[in-house]
Amino acid sequence: MTPLEFEQALDRWGTDLDDWPGDAATRARALLAEGAPAPRRSLEAATRVNVFLRELGNAADPVPAHLAARIVARAPERDRLQRGLDWLTGRRWRPAVLALVLAVGGFLTGSAVDDPVDAKLADAVMSLAFSDLYAEVNDVR
Repeated sequence: MTPLEFEQALDRWGTDLDDWPGDAATRARALLAEGAPAPRRSLEAATRVNVFLRELGNAADPVPAHLAARIVARAPERDRLQRGLDWLTGRRWRPAVLALVLAVGGFLTGSAVDDPVDAKLADAVMSLAFSDLYAEVNDVR
């Protein structure tokens, strides 16, 4: 195991080598036993980060009930219609709405053209576009 692989494994499985998969833990212990300074420093730094995060999580104070009540009380009340419109125009629907607008625009543009496409020209273009497909179908038979 290289020192870079060791750092990646630290990120993936954490600092407790007992939690690592068997082969990776064995190779990591062998790398640490070799006495190379870089893997040992990486392990110590990751352990310090874990301790810091654990202490930070324990030190977090819960939000006082009166503060939470004030925040909820000041939140603007929205009616059902506004919530429904917000849901319809949310991020999920924007690509679908854009595709619908483009499709309608293309349909209206095509409908507005007075001169229809020459049928022979359309057949020639389609035969060029799909000739490979037809050849493949005929090859299968």
